[in-house]
Amino acid sequence: MQQEISRYKKGLHQAERDLEAYRLQLQELREKAKRRQADEAIQREMDYMREEIATREAQVNNLQEELRNVKDKDSDEVERLRDEIVDLETTLREKERIIDAKDEEIEILKEDDGQDSNAVAELEAELDRARQQLAEFQDDLEKAKADAREANRNREQAIEQKEKAEENLKELQDEMANKSFSTKGLSRQLEERAEDLEKELNQLRDEYNDLKQDYAAKERREEMLEGQLEEVQQERAAELDSLRDKADSAEQYLAERDEALGRLKEVLDDLDRKTDEKELLQTRHHALTDESASLQRELANAQSTIRRLEQEIEDEKQRGMDNNHDLRTQHREEIERLSEEIMSLHQEIEDKEGQFALDQDRWESAKRTLQSQKDRAEEQAAGYKRTIEKLQDVELTISGRAAKLQDVIDSEKERHLQEEAVLSRQIKELADDITSKRQTISEQRSEMLTIKEELRVGRREEEILKEKVQALEDEVAILRASLQEEKEYSKAKTLQGVSGQDSQLQKVMTERQNLRDQLASANVELHNLRTSTAEVEAERDLLQNELNQIQSKSNGINNFDYEKVELRKVKLRLENELQRLKDEKTSLMDARKSIEDALNAEIERSTAEENRLSGELVQLQDKLRAALGGRDRELAVAKSQVRQLERRISELNAIAEQQQPVNAEGSSVATDIPLLRQNLDDARKREKTLLEREGEHKKSIRELRNRISELEEALHEAQMQKLNIPSPARSSSDGLHEDLRAMRSRLKEAHKIVMELKTKNRELERSAMKAEDRKDLHELLKSSTLEAESLALKLSEKELQVNDLKASLRRIREERSMAVKKSDKASQECEALQERVDSLMEDVNAKVNRKNRHDKEIRGLGKEIVWLRTRLRREEKFRRDLAWSKGLMELGEQVRVACNEADLRMIAEMGIHTPEPKKVHDARRKIRTAGLAVMATVRMQRMSQEWSKAKKIGESLRRAKNELSMKRDSQRRREGSLGLREASSS
Repeated sequence: MQQEISRYKKGLHQAERDLEAYRLQLQELREKAKRRQADEAIQREMDYMREEIATREAQVNNLQEELRNVKDKDSDEVERLRDEIVDLETTLREKERIIDAKDEEIEILKEDDGQDSNAVAELEAELDRARQQLAEFQDDLEKAKADAREANRNREQAIEQKEKAEENLKELQDEMANKSFSTKGLSRQLEERAEDLEKELNQLRDEYNDLKQDYAAKERREEMLEGQLEEVQQERAAELDSLRDKADSAEQYLAERDEALGRLKEVLDDLDRKTDEKELLQTRHHALTDESASLQRELANAQSTIRRLEQEIEDEKQRGMDNNHDLRTQHREEIERLSEEIMSLHQEIEDKEGQFALDQDRWESAKRTLQSQKDRAEEQAAGYKRTIEKLQDVELTISGRAAKLQDVIDSEKERHLQEEAVLSRQIKELADDITSKRQTISEQRSEMLTIKEELRVGRREEEILKEKVQALEDEVAILRASLQEEKEYSKAKTLQGVSGQDSQLQKVMTERQNLRDQLASANVELHNLRTSTAEVEAERDLLQNELNQIQSKSNGINNFDYEKVELRKVKLRLENELQRLKDEKTSLMDARKSIEDALNAEIERSTAEENRLSGELVQLQDKLRAALGGRDRELAVAKSQVRQLERRISELNAIAEQQQPVNAEGSSVATDIPLLRQNLDDARKREKTLLEREGEHKKSIRELRNRISELEEALHEAQMQKLNIPSPARSSSDGLHEDLRAMRSRLKEAHKIVMELKTKNRELERSAMKAEDRKDLHELLKSSTLEAESLALKLSEKELQVNDLKASLRRIREERSMAVKKSDKASQECEALQERVDSLMEDVNAKVNRKNRHDKEIRGLGKEIVWLRTRLRREEKFRRDLAWSKGLMELGEQVRVACNEADLRMIAEMGIHTPEPKKVHDARRKIRTAGLAVMATVRMQRMSQEWSKAKKIGESLRRAKNELSMKRDSQRRREGSLGLREASSS
C-alpha cells in the first residue's frame, strides 16, 4: 500500500510538472498569436498540445480518483484496525478479570491450606493429650500394683511374726513341761508371759486380718483400675481410629487440593502463554497503527505540498521519517517504563510475600515457645505432685527425717533445674536451626530476584536489537521503493522523449547511485547487527533472499514468511528455556534424593544407637533390681535372726533376775547364756559381713547410676544429632514445614524418652532410699541393743520427732496446696497467653486480608486509570486527525477548483473550446485493480485466520473458566460432606 501511494505521488508530481510545462508553452503560443505569426505548423502544434493537455488532464483526474479510492481504502483499513483494537482491548480486560479471579482462588486455596494445617495441628494435640492420659492411667495402675505388692509383703511379714510367736510359745511351754520347779513366782511369771504372748498373738491376728482386708481392697481397686484402663484404652483406640480417619480424609483433601493447584498452575501457564501471544498481537497492532498514521501523515503532506518543489517534498519525507522515528522511540520508552513498573511491582509483591513468610515463622516460633513454657509448667506441676507423693511415703516410715525431706526437696529442685537447662538448650538449638533456614530462604530469594533482573535486562537488550533491525528493514524497504519509483520515472521520461531528458536521466542516475550507496551502507549496518546476535541469523537469511528476489522481480516483502520465522525463533527460544528448566529440575531432584538418602541413613544410625543404649540401660536396671532383691532378702533374714536372739536374751535375763537362787536352775541358765551369747556373736558377725556386702552393693549402685547418666547423655547427644541434621539448601516452602513438623515430633519423642528415663531413675533412687532406710533401721536396732538404758529418752525423742514430722507434714501439705494454686495460676496464665496469641494471629490475618484487598483495589484502580487514559488519548488523537484531514481536504479542493477555473479562463481567452472528455482505456490500471483485489483477498484471508486463532483462545479461556467453576463446586461439595461427617462423628 505504501508503494502504491508513493507511485501515485510520483505520478501526480509528474503530471503537475508536465501541466506546468504545457502552460508555459501555451503562454508562448498565445504571445505568438498576439504577434499574428500563426501558421499551420503552430496550429498543428497547438492542436497537438491541446490533445496532450486533454490527455494529461484525464490522467490527472484518474490519479485523483485513484487517490480518493486509496483514501477510502485507508479509512476502511483504519476502521478495521480500530475495531481490532477494541476487540483486543476487550479480550485484554476479560483476561485480566480471569487473572484476578485466579488470584482470588489462589488466596482462597492458601487460606484453606492454613485451615487444614491448623486442623492437623489440633488433631496432633488431641492425640498427644490422649497419649498423656493413657500414660497417667498406666502410672496409676503401676502405683496400685506397687501398693498391692507392698500389702502382700506386709501380710507375709505378719504371718512370719505370727509363726515366730507361736514357736516362742511352744518353746516356753516345752520349757515349762521339761522343768520340774514349781515355784509360785515362776509360775505366775510364766502365766503373765503366756498372757502377754497371747495378747501379742491376738494383736498379730488382728493386724493380719486388717492386712488381709487391705490386700483384698487393694486387689479390688486394682481390678477396678484395670477395668477403667481397658475402658480408657478402648475409648482411646476408638478416638485414635477416628483421628486416623480424619487424618486420612485430610490427606486425601490435601492431595486433591494439590492436584487442583497443579491444574490451576497449568491454566495459569496457558493464560501466561496466551497473554504473551496477545502482547505480540498488540505489538503488531501498534506497528500497523503507527504505519497507518505515518501513511496518513505522508498522504496529507503530499496533498498539501502538491504545488511545491521536489526538494521540499524530499524535506517533508525526511521530516516524516524523523517523526516516525521519534514516535517509535517514544513508544519504546513508554513500553520500557511500563515493563519496569511491572517488574518493580512484581518485586514488591515478592518482597511482601517474603515478609509475610518471615512474620508467619516468627509467630509460629513464639507459639512454640509459649507451648514449651506451658509444657514445662505442667511438668513442674507433675514433679511437685510426685514430690508430695514421695513425702507422703516418707511420712509413713518411722525412720523418716526432716533432713531426708530436705535432701529430697533439694534433689527435686536440682532435677528441675537440669530439665530446664536441657529444654532451654533444645529450644536454643531449634531457634538456631530455624534462623539458619530463614537465612537460607532469604539468600535463595535474593538470588532468584537477581536472576530475574538479569533475565529482564537480557530481554530488554533483545527487544532493542529487534527494534534496530526493524528500523533498518524499514529503511531498506523505503530505499527499495524509492529505487523502484526512480526506475519507473526514468522509464516514463524515456518514453515521453521530452527535451532535457539527458540532464534528468543524469540526475536520476546520480540519485539512484546515492540511493544505492545508502542501501549498501544500510545493508552493511544490518549485516553488522545481525552478526552480533545469533538469534536473528535466520531472519538475516530471509531478508537476503527477499533482497535477491526484489532485485530480480518487482514484488513486495513476504510478511507471512517473516512472521513464520519470528514464530519459529520464539518456539526455539521457548524450547531452549524449557530444556534448561527441565535440566535444573533434574539436578534439583537428584540433589534432593541424595540429601534424603543421607538423612535416612543418619536417622537409622541414630535409631540403632538409641536402641543399643536403651538395651544397655534395661540390662543395668535388671542387674540393679536383682542385686537389691538379694540384698533385701539377706538383710531381712539377718534382722529376723537378730531380733529373735535379742528377744530370747531379754527374756532369759528377766527370768534370771526375778527367780530365786536354785542350784539346778542356775546351772541350766548358766549353760544357756553362753550359747545364746555365742549365737549373738555369730549373728553380729553375719550382720557385719552383710553390712560390708551392702557397702559394696551401694558402690555398685553408684557406678550403675553414673553409667545411666552417661547413657542418658549419649542418648541426648544422639537425639540432638538427629535433630541437627541440616536440611537441603534449596528445599521448597512445603519441605521446610515438613522438616519443622518432623523435628517437633522427634523433639516430643525425645522428651518422652527423657521422661521415661527420669521415671526409671526416680524408681532406682526410691529403691536406694529404701535400702538406706533399712540400713538406718538396722543401725537403730543395733543401738537399741547396745543402749537399753536410754530407751525412755529415745522414746521421748521419737515423740518429738513424730511431732516434728507432723509439723513438717502440715507444712508439706500447705506447700502442696500452694504448689497446686501456683500450677492453677500458671495454667490460667498459659490459657490467657494462648488466647492472646490467638487474638494476635487473628489480627495479623485480618490485617493481611485487608492489605491484600487494598492491593487488589489499587491494582484495579490503576488498570482502570490506564484504560481511561488510553481511551482519552485515542479519542483526542482521532479528533485532531479528523480536524486536520478535513481542513487539508478542504484546502486541496479549493486549490483544485481555483486551478481548474484559471485553466478554463486561460483556454477561453485563447479562443479554444474544451473538447468532450474521452474515455481512456489503460491496461496498467486494470492490472493494478486486479492486483489490489488479490492483495485485499489475501489480507482478508489472513485476517480470518488471525480471528480464528483469537476465537480459539477465547474458547479455551471459556473452557478453563468452566472447569474451574466445576472444580470449585466439587470442592464445596466435598467440604460440605466432610463437615457433615465431622458433625456425625462428634
